[in-house]
Amino acid sequence: MSGDIRVVDPTDRDRTEPMAGLVEQTLFHVADYRLVLLRIDENTPWHVREGAIYGWVRTGQGRIAHSEGQSTTIETGDFLHVPPTTVHRYIGGGDQLEILAVVTSDFDITQVAASTTIDEDAEPAIVGPDDLVPTAESPNLIRETPFPEAAVLMMRVQAAGGAAAGWHHHGDNVYFGYAVDGPSETEYGPVGENSARIEIGESFHVPPRLIHRDTNPTDTAHTGIIWLCGGEPWVVNVEGPG
Repeated sequence: MSGDIRVVDPTDRDRTEPMAGLVEQTLFHVADYRLVLLRIDENTPWHVREGAIYGWVRTGQGRIAHSEGQSTTIETGDFLHVPPTTVHRYIGGGDQLEILAVVTSDFDITQVAASTTIDEDAEPAIVGPDDLVPTAESPNLIRETPFPEAAVLMMRVQAAGGAAAGWHHHGDNVYFGYAVDGPSETEYGPVGENSARIEIGESFHVPPRLIHRDTNPTDTAHTGIIWLCGGEPWVVNVEGPG
């Protein structure tokens, strides 16, 4: 499939404040998926979204609560999944908490009374950066995921200095990414003649079925966070560029 890779700086996006204590910036909105940057400055009210949240803590520390007296610490590098219609709130930890997340389906927030019941199937799940499992192999890339059975595949992707991944695409998935460090370059297009450079802190979107390969032009390891939204096949390895 043709198309260009889009790259954005989160600081360039408009901010909204859907409720007290929470600022949101939409980085991309494609089909039923939205990549947003959530900034939590203080305790938020109890609230619910109709869609799910698949997030990665970019910076800061705080807590996410799902009922009175039930909360879990989240901090830089953690991954979280909040199932649809889960009543929850964020509790600030003294410094600003920033979460980069894909939100699915209905994006509206509804404020509600505090949750008084505990439904284990509707609790937020938190996975630390040391507890990921391997997934979706491609040459010269290490891909690991916190939630291997989830409908959205979140991955931490690592490439050694000077590495070039094999050519591949991600089927019909909506693909969002974020450069934890870098820069990195993604080659694509006829005979791989196009290239998108992604700097530290930038987010990007790769169109479905776009054949590409990720390269690390530096001599140090590069890490990115990506979200594949849709379903298997997550990765299709191919012989060369389209």
